[in-house]
Amino acid sequence: MDTPLKIIPLGGLGEVGKNMNLLEYDGQAIMVDCGLMFPGSDMPGINLVIPDITFLEENPGLLKAIFITHGHEDHIGAIPFVIRKLDVPIYATELTGAFIKNKLKRTPGLSPKDIDLITIADGDRITVGPFTLEPFRVSHSIPDAVGFIIHTPVGVVVHTGEYKFDSQPYSGITIDEDRLRALGDAGVLALMSDSTNAERLGFTASEQTVTQNLEEIFRETKSRIIVSTFASNIYRIQMVADLAMKHNRKVVFVGRSIVDNTRIARDLGYLNIPDDIIVPADRVNKLPNSQVTIICTGTQGERNSALVRMANGEHNIVDIMRGDTVIISATTIPGNEELVNRTLDNLFRQGANVIYQAIKPVHVSGHASREGQKKMLSLIRPKFFIPIQGEYRMLVLHAQLADEIEQPPQKTIVVENGQVISIVPEDAFTVETVPAGHVFVDGLGVGDIGSVVLRDRHNLSRDGFVTCVIAIDEDTGELVDGPDLVSRGFVYVKDNEGMLDEAADIVVELLDKLGRNAHPDTISEAIHEKLSSFFYRQTHRRPMIFPVVLEV
Repeated sequence: MDTPLKIIPLGGLGEVGKNMNLLEYDGQAIMVDCGLMFPGSDMPGINLVIPDITFLEENPGLLKAIFITHGHEDHIGAIPFVIRKLDVPIYATELTGAFIKNKLKRTPGLSPKDIDLITIADGDRITVGPFTLEPFRVSHSIPDAVGFIIHTPVGVVVHTGEYKFDSQPYSGITIDEDRLRALGDAGVLALMSDSTNAERLGFTASEQTVTQNLEEIFRETKSRIIVSTFASNIYRIQMVADLAMKHNRKVVFVGRSIVDNTRIARDLGYLNIPDDIIVPADRVNKLPNSQVTIICTGTQGERNSALVRMANGEHNIVDIMRGDTVIISATTIPGNEELVNRTLDNLFRQGANVIYQAIKPVHVSGHASREGQKKMLSLIRPKFFIPIQGEYRMLVLHAQLADEIEQPPQKTIVVENGQVISIVPEDAFTVETVPAGHVFVDGLGVGDIGSVVLRDRHNLSRDGFVTCVIAIDEDTGELVDGPDLVSRGFVYVKDNEGMLDEAADIVVELLDKLGRNAHPDTISEAIHEKLSSFFYRQTHRRPMIFPVVLEV
């Protein structure tokens, strides 16, 4: 049997974010993208979520290189965590590489010198082991975004990265349709294509739509304008800066990531904003309101972002003033709806005039919608189609589009993270699974928070806890002190002293029944069981019970 090409998704399939795909042939693999995902409301205390690379750790020497499509966090955010374990070169375009270097500079214990970063560009050919890759330009919401044409011993694989078809992009850079059509004519083995907007009908709107709507807002607004967008959405930042200059406003960047990214993009020539237009954040209150445009982070309701701190009245420099116009120029990532809505409510409470997508089209996606996805399929005409980058329903809906084109693929395969696809010239099929779960980043801890800890956090946040401390004589086993019951997050002690006293009596009775020879572990387990049952009968809640048995 021919040696198969294996496609091994470690992130991004069945979820939005955390993008990471491996292509492996005959014991050598490359990785496309190395991203993170921001935690949902069901992940209390978690800062970031990164892919599980156990498969690569268990197969040392398998991975030969990492290729990055563009500089969004869901494509580069896991690099500082992964490179500590995987010493391989990273290939990225100029701006993407600069963002990666900055991430390493901001990561304790790392520096840009810790990676072998190789700059690539549209039209290059890079050979790594059995793979030869050609980056091709795509139109997206960030400069220097590419897809990859991947030549393998089995055939050509096209990884689209994130793209859309826009005849009037703000950057002027369009996707190279002629090149993709020529690829389709020559024959493509497999297409791995972005599924993010598989639920949206038609074509994704042009950036010109946003320009027109923002122009109207700038023309009619006399108050301060605060625009929140992704820190890496360089094209949107340029658009807002251009409008600010046109309407005699200064630009103030607020938020570390947006300050860093705009500095990098200006240094490399991807942003054209004159020095005299930019005002430091600490001088914003010295300008007339009609001359202020603030560009900040916080579109996803991230708890430490600039906009959220402003909305909560906690920012150390910028306060929301009654009458401020706040524009949220982004789409809410699935899972972040609750955080975003809370931020919107708080902005309204502060007296701001808030404009967001449900009110006025102030954002367009950087991803192809259904007609654009069909167009990509029609240009490439692959033998096998693998939807990537999206929650499971998005992958399925994208797969269904393949039947609507003139030359449908021989086979469409929908898989989730960890499900390995083997491809030989005449067939593609799933063969095995590999570890591909979540790794949680909590403060300085990476991977030390698992599902059990998250479950405990949920329980604590829902029902609180009760600690029961007793002291027994080491020799006689008699109760020396206690029981002392302490409640946090369960009931208000002053209003429930009777119930806690009754619980203490239950513990005393329990100790009498167990006798003097009971082992401390046995006592602890019995207290846990008795109090858990008692509190549930009294309240229909299940606080976590922490028995502490001291021998004195």
